[in-house]
Amino acid sequence: MNTERRCPKCGEELLRSWDQLTPEEQEVVRRLPESVDYQEMERQAMHRWCTRCWYEAVIDETQI
Repeated sequence: MNTERRCPKCGEELLRSWDQLTPEEQEVVRRLPESVDYQEMERQAMHRWCTRCWYEAVIDETQI
């Protein structure tokens, strides 16, 4: 899994998977605008987040 990619929006933080987020960060993610477009289980499995700017990336299955 390619979790070492830097955020394409701010370039400062690494994109983090659901399991790498703290409980507080997970709650922020649940409230992001993208949450209305995807089911929570899909976001947990296929999305990565920047905890600096809250950019949300959808990871292609071929990258996992």
